[in-house]
Amino acid sequence: MKRIMAGELIYHLAEPASEPWKTVVLYHGWGGRVESYQAFAEILVEQGFRVAVPEIVYNETRKPVKNPFEMETVQTYFWKAITESIEEFGTLQKVLGVPETEIVLIGSSMGGFIAAGIFARHPRIAGFASINGSGSFVLTEQIFRERQDRSPLDEQTAALLKGFDPMEVRPGKGAVLLINGELDRTVPLEGHAAYYRHLTENFQHQQAESKIFEGTGHRFTGEMEEAVLDWLQEFT
Repeated sequence: MKRIMAGELIYHLAEPASEPWKTVVLYHGWGGRVESYQAFAEILVEQGFRVAVPEIVYNETRKPVKNPFEMETVQTYFWKAITESIEEFGTLQKVLGVPETEIVLIGSSMGGFIAAGIFARHPRIAGFASINGSGSFVLTEQIFRERQDRSPLDEQTAALLKGFDPMEVRPGKGAVLLINGELDRTVPLEGHAAYYRHLTENFQHQQAESKIFEGTGHRFTGEMEEAVLDWLQEFT
């Protein structure tokens, strides 16, 4: 993949030999690296997709934080990385030079939060897949705090998250795939479950799918990759 810098935005791009079906934007998880998704990106390219993998702020080379998995660091920067990535998507789209209707978002863990948040703000996007992420920001933060014996969610933070929370808006009509590992102890499954109900019960979304992989924890497994690839073939 070719590494491209556009101001503060940095992303890696791989293109098929022929005219691409659509452009897939692939977001990695907290503390992850673009290189971890190289093999999956190559599979997508082989299937005819153009693939862009952004370097996410506070990770890798973009203002990287020290000791990214220390609890205090995660609490300080996790949501900042998500919201800033959501806000910069418009710039990425312009640089890529394709309409929203030709873009599919795929995100793993934190990347799944990002993909859901972008879809909420850009309802003309063709679709998004979230693997072990969440489409319910406020609920997920509340559960994070309960698990960590922290103080309840304050009004200021709740208001900030609501400004990006997919639960707060009418969804677009693009295809949605929500994948979770049954044994995920990192990101609570309740976030995707609530968002799936939001899509299907509140708005009768016709292209929303939810899949739970039994015996699987917080990992993007080969089986999950196959599910994403099958989903892409069905609607693109």
